[in-house]
Amino acid sequence: MKAGINPLLVRYSGKPAILDANMLLLYWCSSFDPNLVGVFKRLNCFSEDDVELLRQTIKCFTVLHTTPHVLTEVSNLANALPKWQKEDWARHFAQQIKVVQEEWMPAQIIANEPVFELGLTDTCLYKLASTHVILTIDFPLSNRLETHGLNVINFNHLRGMQYL
Repeated sequence: MKAGINPLLVRYSGKPAILDANMLLLYWCSSFDPNLVGVFKRLNCFSEDDVELLRQTIKCFTVLHTTPHVLTEVSNLANALPKWQKEDWARHFAQQIKVVQEEWMPAQIIANEPVFELGLTDTCLYKLASTHVILTIDFPLSNRLETHGLNVINFNHLRGMQYL
């Protein structure tokens, strides 16, 4: 699949993107140990095809950003890795953090948003969705962003699409 030709992606081509925690965990874990995909409990809903789809999709964007809130969630989700992998994962995670720019927003400001019931991380993503494309598998988040005309792609909508 060439993601740039996919009609769900073409309007976002060339914009900056932020992956939600599940997508970022998939992206970084698959580069750490591809055998974790489909096996590790936090990645068991994904396949090797999803990893390739994610890599192709990311190529459509100018740059990948994140937030401290997303990074914290990724770190917490990865805590479920087997103990024997944690030290190597910590090094890999630290390397990945160095190559992605963080968009920072104080929690005090986020907490005053009318959509704060989404939670701290998702509310921050909501605020950034006017300038960034949010890539997520979280339906409540993607639905809220879509409803408000913000930049979002639900990864589940990309799955199974065949565009050459």
